[in-house]
Amino acid sequence: MDDIEIVQLDDYGKQRIAVMCLPGLESFLPVIVDHLSKTYSVKTCYSRDMNEITKAIDWCDIVFLEWMNEMAISTTNQIPAMTEKKVIIRCHSYEVFLNYAQQIRWSNVDVLLFVCNHIKSIVLKQIPKLPEMVDIHIVPNGV
Repeated sequence: MDDIEIVQLDDYGKQRIAVMCLPGLESFLPVIVDHLSKTYSVKTCYSRDMNEITKAIDWCDIVFLEWMNEMAISTTNQIPAMTEKKVIIRCHSYEVFLNYAQQIRWSNVDVLLFVCNHIKSIVLKQIPKLPEMVDIHIVPNGV
């Protein structure tokens, strides 16, 4: 059996997750991708090309958007397939100071992860009803 057949057998039946971010912002992701690969079939997409981004989203069951930034805004607002996916966004910090939270289409998001409580507090001041729209969790950096 060659390597391709082994990979296909290992991935059979696994949910597919696309881990996505803009190029140059993926520094936190290798450990996360490695961990997710134990449970999911994982594809990474570190791109600004909407065609590549759309293909990754079409392929997956779950979209993991690293950073609540321009990519999260464009994908939640412009890609119709997002309504059919489980969507997770991870917010670090700088994003909350740039009015990005108000630009996300929250009806297309299932889970919002924050890296710390004080960043969560800032976003909830901006969008008080957010806890009614998405599941919110704190997952500190380094975990």
